[in-house]
Amino acid sequence: MDKKLLDETLACMVQGKNHFSYGKDSYAIRLLEYAVGTGKKIADLKQTPYARLLNKPFVKPLLAQAGNGVLSRDLLALAQFQPLYAFLLTLGTWGGGSHRWQQTSRSGYNLVLQLNFSNQHAKPYERLVQPTRNAAFNYYSHPSLHRATAEGLFRETLAWARIDIDFATNEALIEEIQSDWIKRAHDMFESVSWSEEKAGRTRPQSIKSSKQDLRTYLEDVLKPYEELWDEAMLTAAITYIRDELGIKTIYYHDYTTGCQLKNCSPPRSLYTTLPRRFCFQQTENMPLFLQKDKHVQKIMRKLKTPQWFVLNF
Repeated sequence: MDKKLLDETLACMVQGKNHFSYGKDSYAIRLLEYAVGTGKKIADLKQTPYARLLNKPFVKPLLAQAGNGVLSRDLLALAQFQPLYAFLLTLGTWGGGSHRWQQTSRSGYNLVLQLNFSNQHAKPYERLVQPTRNAAFNYYSHPSLHRATAEGLFRETLAWARIDIDFATNEALIEEIQSDWIKRAHDMFESVSWSEEKAGRTRPQSIKSSKQDLRTYLEDVLKPYEELWDEAMLTAAITYIRDELGIKTIYYHDYTTGCQLKNCSPPRSLYTTLPRRFCFQQTENMPLFLQKDKHVQKIMRKLKTPQWFVLNF
């Protein structure tokens, strides 16, 4: 997307007021809400890509309450998830340089949706990890929330989604979802453990935590986030694209095609099993806004069967 469109989109989100709560597997309710609209017969839902969601343990009791055989948003709202994890959503930017270096499908910019921790995580994190700087488990060069641009609302970023959009075609492409925080926290534990094994070894300077306290953080505080960050991030991205941007056709990269287009090799499961869980359908049709891009055309010619994932509302 171009810079003008990016700036206009950024201006539409009021920073600091975008709270997002998520419970494990609650993406199923969000997708079903979109699927049923003002109400849909369960028999008809079973003929759609969302049929698999009807088998979720927390959905079956709701189906039993649909006396007229129609599933509604009001009925779906009765689903409860415990525990719930609170987040703050913010927007950022990515791109402007070489698309091969920036790992974007085309030249230009991506909108970044950042999934940031709340105080629910911040307090035990600060007590156990004792960070000496912001973003102790994030790379500064990546599109996490930075204090310099946070306007007094800084939170540590668990994950982000990069999104390319085109209002003319009413399409969005989720370029990537990623979390540095999870991996770097575990890497830091290995570094602290190594430094404590023998006197004189240099320990990481970004945290003051002992090995035991860091282990407690990983096992008692971070583990639940580790188990749901990917689905929470993708749910937040879909919700933002659908509700805030009003876009109803959402694309997501297939692993093989995405690796070629973006010049990178991300974790395979994020671009295979995850979109399938979210009822994305595989297609050979790429987003319309990419079809005239010369770089994309060149890459597509090298692939025998380019694939994408798409979700249509």
